[in-house]
Amino acid sequence: MNKKIKIVIIVILLIIVGSSASFVFLISFSPKNYDVLSRVEFNMHDSVIDDFAYWLNNINKEDIRNSKYDLIIMDYSSDGEETGEFSSTDVNYMKSTGESRKHLISYISIGEAEDYRFYWDESWDANHDGMPDGGAPGWLDIENPEWEGNYKVKFWMNEWQQIIFEYLDRIIVAGFDGIYMDIVDAYEYYQGTLPNADLRMINFVGGISNYVKTHASGNFSVFVQNADFLLLNSTYLGYIDGIGREDLFYDDDMPTDDIWRNEGISNLNIVINDNKIVLITDYPQSTALKYDFYKNCITNGFLGYAGDRNLDILKKVDFYPPS
Repeated sequence: MNKKIKIVIIVILLIIVGSSASFVFLISFSPKNYDVLSRVEFNMHDSVIDDFAYWLNNINKEDIRNSKYDLIIMDYSSDGEETGEFSSTDVNYMKSTGESRKHLISYISIGEAEDYRFYWDESWDANHDGMPDGGAPGWLDIENPEWEGNYKVKFWMNEWQQIIFEYLDRIIVAGFDGIYMDIVDAYEYYQGTLPNADLRMINFVGGISNYVKTHASGNFSVFVQNADFLLLNSTYLGYIDGIGREDLFYDDDMPTDDIWRNEGISNLNIVINDNKIVLITDYPQSTALKYDFYKNCITNGFLGYAGDRNLDILKKVDFYPPS
């Protein structure tokens, strides 16, 4: 049969009372016998979010604008550098489409310094040996051996935090709808030598949350990435509007450890039960594993995005029915 027949039947719309999430279940029948698929929905500032994407490198304004994703996590700059910073005109252009206005959330690393950002000074590691040179600021620590150009930072020091607040000002002025804080788990590196390292990170996130909620106009969302054990602290939970988590179900094409995965799901359910948003990014490459990833996200009430590890392209979601 040359012509494929595909029939989509809406089975049930279940709205969970008292929760920001709802589920639209659909059955899709085709010659390939697709399983049950669905879309998880979250309410975000009076709009429905039922998919998202994550794109950090080589960002193209037209691709963002033409995308049908409801929410996109992206860098505040086309190339990460100061010269590539998006203007408010750029951001407004990317948000606006002929269908609906998308939410653009700016990535920001609060737990590592990146050597291509506006705040970096080449003299801090002039010989590129991964060790701060004599004139480097006291907050700068060694290079992350797994991520060239990224340096650990003593995140609790005021000088580093002031840099982050300046970074936030640039994001706010550009007109982004929120921030997505990465390397929140930086506290783990210092736990053996720094008393209450986890609480210091919680306080840092709280300070950031209060700052952007005060200085940004309109609704401004605060997301964190990973470090989901901090969700056990109710004060921390109150600082955020949602969380992103990587490698929950798959570490590339390898299934994650059952115990570790279940602990993560349990922590993320704290966010769901608090009427907040959970975004999962895994990096499976085979079609079968991608499909299984989306099914696992749906089963647990999370939004999923199967990306490439480099996050340098905007991938399409092929497994959801059209919204």
